[in-house]
Amino acid sequence: MEMGKGTCRQIAIQVSDESLKADLEKYRQMALDMGATEAEIIPAGWVEVDERVLLKCQVPFCMHYGRCANCPPHAPPPDLVRQSFARFKWAVLFKADAANVADLADMARYWPNGQKEQRRSLDIVNEIESQAFADGHYLAVGFSAGSCQDGLCGGHFCQMLDSGRCPFYLRARPSMEAVGIDVCDLINKIGWQIYPIYRRVDPALVPCAISVGVVFIR
Repeated sequence: MEMGKGTCRQIAIQVSDESLKADLEKYRQMALDMGATEAEIIPAGWVEVDERVLLKCQVPFCMHYGRCANCPPHAPPPDLVRQSFARFKWAVLFKADAANVADLADMARYWPNGQKEQRRSLDIVNEIESQAFADGHYLAVGFSAGSCQDGLCGGHFCQMLDSGRCPFYLRARPSMEAVGIDVCDLINKIGWQIYPIYRRVDPALVPCAISVGVVFIR
C-alpha cells in the first residue's frame, strides 16, 4: 500500500459480533490472497504456550539463540505471552506450503530459497496486523515462522542487538516458537499436516514443508 493511502476506522472498545466476524473473514482471505495455502479463524484459547518449546531453543542451541532481538532470550517471556493471549478471543492462523519441499527441508537449499518462504509468512503477518490496527483492533499482534534474522536480514548479525537500530523495525516479529507457542500442537488441532525437518532428513521423504503464522485480533 502506498504511503498516505491507508484507511482507518474509529477505535471502539465494543465491537459487534457481526462486524468482528466480517473483519476476521477479511483477514483470513488476506492471508490466502498473499500466498497462504490455508487459513482459519480460531479461538485464541487453542494456542498453547509451553516452556518446553523455549527449552528446545537452547537444547541444543538454535543458531539464532541470543543473536536476534526477536529470539530467546530477548523475546517476550512466556508468562507475559500466556497472560496476554488469555485476553484475546480470536486469532487468524495460516500456513504456506513451500513450492519446493527441499527449499525448507534441505539445508543446502535453505539459503536463500527457504529464507523467501519465511519472509512470505512475515509479510502476511505484517499486512494482517497492520490492517487490523487500521480497522480499530489496536491491540492486534502477530507472530510468524522462523527467525526474522533469516527472513529479513539474510542471516546476518542483528542490527538491533548491535546498534539498537533495526532496519525492519515495523516488519520484524518474533516467531511463534520464540514466544513459546506449541505450533505442532496447534497444527494438529486444526487438522493440517506437519512433519519434522532436521539436518539429516531426506527431503524426498517429507510430504510437505510449511511455514506458519498467527495474528491475534480481539
